[in-house]
Amino acid sequence: MKIAHISDLHLNTLFKDSNLLRVKRLLKYISSQSVEHLIITGDLTDNADESDLLILKRMLNKFGFSSHLNLTLIPGNHDIFGGPQKPVDIFSFPERCKEVDYDAKVNLFKEIFKETFYGTIVANEESQFPFIKDLDNVIILGINSIAEYSKYKNSFASNGEVKLKHFNKIDDLLKKFNDRDVFKIVAIHHHFNKMKNTKRSIAGLWQNIEKQTMKLKKKKRLLSLFQKHNIDIVLHGHIHYNEFYERKGIAFLNAGASTVGYTGKSLRVNIIKVEPDKTHCELHKLTESGEVKIEDLFRKEYQTILRLSPI
Repeated sequence: MKIAHISDLHLNTLFKDSNLLRVKRLLKYISSQSVEHLIITGDLTDNADESDLLILKRMLNKFGFSSHLNLTLIPGNHDIFGGPQKPVDIFSFPERCKEVDYDAKVNLFKEIFKETFYGTIVANEESQFPFIKDLDNVIILGINSIAEYSKYKNSFASNGEVKLKHFNKIDDLLKKFNDRDVFKIVAIHHHFNKMKNTKRSIAGLWQNIEKQTMKLKKKKRLLSLFQKHNIDIVLHGHIHYNEFYERKGIAFLNAGASTVGYTGKSLRVNIIKVEPDKTHCELHKLTESGEVKIEDLFRKEYQTILRLSPI
């Protein structure tokens, strides 16, 4: 299976209309690469606006990504709570988060993209998350890692947490595939590594603020669960740069700089190719001049983890 992984599109037609063209260009390029499945790991929008979710859905449909067979979507914190649009908004943003109906926002996300949830395996009918998609030799586990607002623990609503009841559901779902030889992918919004420092002044200022408010709580518990069930790779976003890294013998791939990143103005997509005896990934960068730069994203020292070979 050939998979495209992007994240953190931050579509915002009210405050950042130029990003609409960037998202459209990125999706057009992905469609041209003959990928069989597209995974977007959260922050589809920047301000949790319903109209932006609908606009993105129309764009995805236009470029051939419209069903559970070729599209997997996970919400990000910006899809539930939005984000500050001006510097002054930082001071009032926690109060805005407090007023958000968390369950209603998650249900809206599921309703708009309901076609992508058809045929999924869930632990029970009460909640769509977590879920598993069984795509023959590949399974995708979708996890909602967005924590609810808390005045003291999550005042900017950007921290993540997978509650114990959802953690147990994940365990139950993965047990169904213990006896099958399948490639196991996890799609989640929050990261499992430490944030890098950036020298870019504007991005660095906001990053230093978010560095204290973007943590995934109790991630060690999740790491142990991923080890237990031999997860092959975890796909995520949240931090705005692309990289491959390893934790506890598990491979992780970040696509957070797909349209908005600390690393430059290029559009970026991770292209993952899963074959019976090998798996590898390329990072495709679309520059403003129209040039496409391709580089191997997995580092050589990790090739034994994913049975990698060069493209």
